[in-house]
Amino acid sequence: MNILIVGLGLMGGSYAMGLTQKGHKVYACDINTESIEYAKYNKLIVDGSTDASTYIPNMDMIIIGLYPNHIVDFLKKNSKLFKKGQIITDLCGIKTYFLEEAQRYCGEAEYISHHPMAGREKSGVVHSNIEMFKKANFLITPTEKNTDYAIEMMKALGLDLEFGRISVVTPEHHDAIIAYTSQLTHAIAVSLVNADTDVDSKNFVGDSYRDLTRIAKINEELWSELFFDNKEALLKKIGDFERELDEIKAALANGDKELLKKKFISSTNHRKEME
Repeated sequence: MNILIVGLGLMGGSYAMGLTQKGHKVYACDINTESIEYAKYNKLIVDGSTDASTYIPNMDMIIIGLYPNHIVDFLKKNSKLFKKGQIITDLCGIKTYFLEEAQRYCGEAEYISHHPMAGREKSGVVHSNIEMFKKANFLITPTEKNTDYAIEMMKALGLDLEFGRISVVTPEHHDAIIAYTSQLTHAIAVSLVNADTDVDSKNFVGDSYRDLTRIAKINEELWSELFFDNKEALLKKIGDFERELDEIKAALANGDKELLKKKFISSTNHRKEME
């Protein structure tokens, strides 16, 4: 296929790397010419430009790797260039905030969204790495407007990139669950790091702290958008977490060792079910 990737960041670059290795002809659009040149030099893409209109009419699939608030702007700008038979998708971490509007501006093409549950704490095309996709989850979020063909194309995309598990869910269910598995975990990691008041803490860091706080090294522009665009779902999950933490706090304050053990047993069993 001829595939255009819009946005050559970490994810866009990694998609380009994986899809090129599978034999697709990958092109890219990015505002940063250095990112384009890097991708061309390292043979991640066939060619690239700061202007997507050069490539859009000849593409079979367009993958948008932009921040949530920029996706619809891109579609509005290029809506007259999209053609029937094209698949347009994004890899954004939230869906219901913009998806209905996005489908209105895809012209004659079909817009279907997905979410790769993978990432790294580093950013930029220079850190592209397809290894993070292996064993990771790949979520497809069709609406009632999408065809079976588009869903199958998304499944094929996930397989090409070697994701471990591919699931099809509604955009609403996606946002409700992602508030827990992704956004809440980032909120906890950020809070844990920011709660540190001891200058000597760095000398006591072990694997548990490293594992819990890896994602605290966070892109403030992207994640502030994701938090606010899924605000209601995230606030509910923060409340659920606060109640659980309060129960542990109460068990400690009241000397209730049995309740603490029950919490540990429950978390152990639940975590095993997720493996």
